[in-house]
Amino acid sequence: MRPLVYIVVLNYNNLEDTVECITSLKSIDYENYRILLVDNGSDYDVFVNIKRTFPEIEYLRLNENVGYAGGNNAGIRKVLDKADYIFVINNDVVVEKDVLKKMVEEMEKDNRIAACQPIVMYYHNKKIWSAGTQMFLGYPRLYLKNKICKIENCFEPPYGLVGCAILIRTSALKDLGGFDESLFMTNEETDWCIRAKKKGYSFLVVNAKVYHKVSSTIGFFSPMYLYYISRNWILIAKKNFSSLMYAYVVLTEFLRIVYYIYLLTKMNKLGLIKYYLKGVMDGLRGVKGRVI
Repeated sequence: MRPLVYIVVLNYNNLEDTVECITSLKSIDYENYRILLVDNGSDYDVFVNIKRTFPEIEYLRLNENVGYAGGNNAGIRKVLDKADYIFVINNDVVVEKDVLKKMVEEMEKDNRIAACQPIVMYYHNKKIWSAGTQMFLGYPRLYLKNKICKIENCFEPPYGLVGCAILIRTSALKDLGGFDESLFMTNEETDWCIRAKKKGYSFLVVNAKVYHKVSSTIGFFSPMYLYYISRNWILIAKKNFSSLMYAYVVLTEFLRIVYYIYLLTKMNKLGLIKYYLKGVMDGLRGVKGRVI
């Protein structure tokens, strides 16, 4: 029998996307997998509607929104001793049916591969959103973003993986622990990848496809997104990097401030820059947990 994969889907008040996600997961052509939906403190009606639509899958309901890290960790803890692999997937992702088969086959070839991801495509235009991450000016950016190219072979990403669709070996989770809950949301997977690399693990991008609606739950360039995307990378750098590399990250943060001012001005949303700046200041002060 093939290794058992538990698919952990995190939902927060997003009925339509979650239904589409689970519908695609149920069509996967891999014979040994189960689905666990973790409800991250959604309105009760949303949770009931999902449960009524999919009575056959497993559920874990949390009393409050504990973020990406807290919600996924709760699901991971529930299934860790049952599964060989855990596929953590955002509820705004739709999968192709061969995604698990391809990823598990590659993971089984080398037990030093801690995790892998498929090629993540934009849901709406079918360009590549992420084939892993790469470092650019002291910050992890999406690798091959907005490219239209055919990828035939699996490869090790330049830096790490993205967390919207990541298959993790449970033995690596037992060794490293789960996601850092003090970050609440954004870049938790990058922190996990850094810790894994320090212990000698590697990663893989597999030639399988999923389609991502990109920040449909929190909103792209929302106050939450802008705050945590700036704060958390500073916290992660201070936690994991040398003093010299941390100083470099802080220095290049000022370039990103200019970049976000430019983007928000183009979008006629310059007033939102205060959330990005607050994230930077809180990161430098070491503020952790949920703030916004």
